[in-house]
Amino acid sequence: MHEAPNIVGFKEFALASRLSDALDGLTVFVDRDTAMAAIAESAIGAARGARDFIYVTVSTGLGGTIVSGGRMLRGTTNTAGEIGHFPVAFQLDTTRDAAADLPRCGCGSYGCAESFAAGRNLADAYGVADAAEVFTAWARGDPRATAIVIRAERALANLAVGLVNMLNPALIVVGGSIADNQPGHVLEPMRRAIAERAFRAPASAVRVVPAALGGDVGMLGAVFAARERLSGRGEWFL
Repeated sequence: MHEAPNIVGFKEFALASRLSDALDGLTVFVDRDTAMAAIAESAIGAARGARDFIYVTVSTGLGGTIVSGGRMLRGTTNTAGEIGHFPVAFQLDTTRDAAADLPRCGCGSYGCAESFAAGRNLADAYGVADAAEVFTAWARGDPRATAIVIRAERALANLAVGLVNMLNPALIVVGGSIADNQPGHVLEPMRRAIAERAFRAPASAVRVVPAALGGDVGMLGAVFAARERLSGRGEWFL
């Protein structure tokens, strides 16, 4: 594990070998939770049969995995798919710094979709412990909560348009606790933005759908991944 900004101490940490040693030499694989979720949704969930799809999780954080042509895109350093850190905003006043008035992301950058739309950041922006409190405040018309929710919706909308125009997927499968509990603030803004602003051809070909496997999706994917890697059949997602 090279770096986990939200977990203190996990930097250049040999997690797989440490776990293997602690488990008497048992074979251990380490991967991203979103990659495991994409595997599960592809095998038995909402992306079953799809060869071009993006899995998006909107939860405590915001992340994703890209599958193109039936293969998971990994990138040169195995970090492809970190869509939560796609920048969706910047300061328009050219006399000020580009990061002025924008939330600083946990990754150290600014303007990231995660910094606006992830549950942890929603809660922090409102000064509460849980994003559910922000949506409750929005429902009663609190203006500060409303502004925070609208910004999150706009960030997800911009992200969705970018994903569709760049990657031309057949599906965007959206999971995570925020998406599960607040689809009107997650899936619907993404759908509207794609219909209104994305290129016509990819917009007409894509569907934004809820994930099918709930909170166990990562665990299910890990079971599939471990089984397939041990058998040598895991080439499509490696």
